[in-house]
Amino acid sequence: MKAPGFWTCLRPPERLTISALLLLTGLTVLARPAAWPGLTLGFTGLLLLLAGLARIRIGSSLLLVRDFAPAVAVLGIFLLLQPLVVAVNHHRWDATLAAADARWFPGLAASWRGAFGRPPLLTDLLYLAYVSFYALPLSVAGLFRARSGSRAFDSVAFHLLLGFFLSFLGYFLCPAEGPRVSVMLESSTLGGGAISNGIRAFLRAAEHTSLDAFPSGHTALSVLPALLASRTFGWKAWPFWLWAFAIIFATVYVSAHYVVDILAGLGLAVLTLSLASHLRRLMGPCPDP
Repeated sequence: MKAPGFWTCLRPPERLTISALLLLTGLTVLARPAAWPGLTLGFTGLLLLLAGLARIRIGSSLLLVRDFAPAVAVLGIFLLLQPLVVAVNHHRWDATLAAADARWFPGLAASWRGAFGRPPLLTDLLYLAYVSFYALPLSVAGLFRARSGSRAFDSVAFHLLLGFFLSFLGYFLCPAEGPRVSVMLESSTLGGGAISNGIRAFLRAAEHTSLDAFPSGHTALSVLPALLASRTFGWKAWPFWLWAFAIIFATVYVSAHYVVDILAGLGLAVLTLSLASHLRRLMGPCPDP
């Protein structure tokens, strides 16, 4: 397979994701973090998966798999990032971010985390909102795929993927864990019922990347899909805004983010909207649907 022909057959979301995987693979080989051969294999495996699925053509029963494969790659990349972030940047920004909260928003974070007295039912609901994070952009992408055709779907997917990759870049530039509560104090400090306890246990087991506080990807990738939906569907996109607000409110409430992380996430959503169309043009013409 000739490289130019292969690149031409790729759709914009695939080009962006494969480019990100190539960069991460090269960075892994150069930085050589802990267990770097495994990381290299992981990134390369995701790259080969996308390249293989790019052979699927319109009309195939497997087209849905190709359409959403970059989303699977994003999740895989996130799970692999931690050792690479640690190797690339040894500085930790938690003290700086906490100081910024204390200086610019005195008392706001504490009031936010103690909102309404933290009743167990509210805490359970907000934990559910917090873990629904990936479902929001996927739902918006699915809506565009069902109603607006392949071109619109590719555009929305490209915007969302770029938002994720820019948030990952932020983790390399400003690694921070956020105002996390120790495992021993979670139940007494964060409260909630069985749902909250179960979600916290799930997050401890599933989230292998913890230096992901700044900017808040939860904020950026909640606001961004809501904005994209609003541009096409107008006021009918209000459920996505309600969903986004619940996720954003949950991020500080469950002690996953500083307030300044939220502001950075909002800025990241705006930056993504500004950059996406220019970057798509740089990657070359789109293939015929």
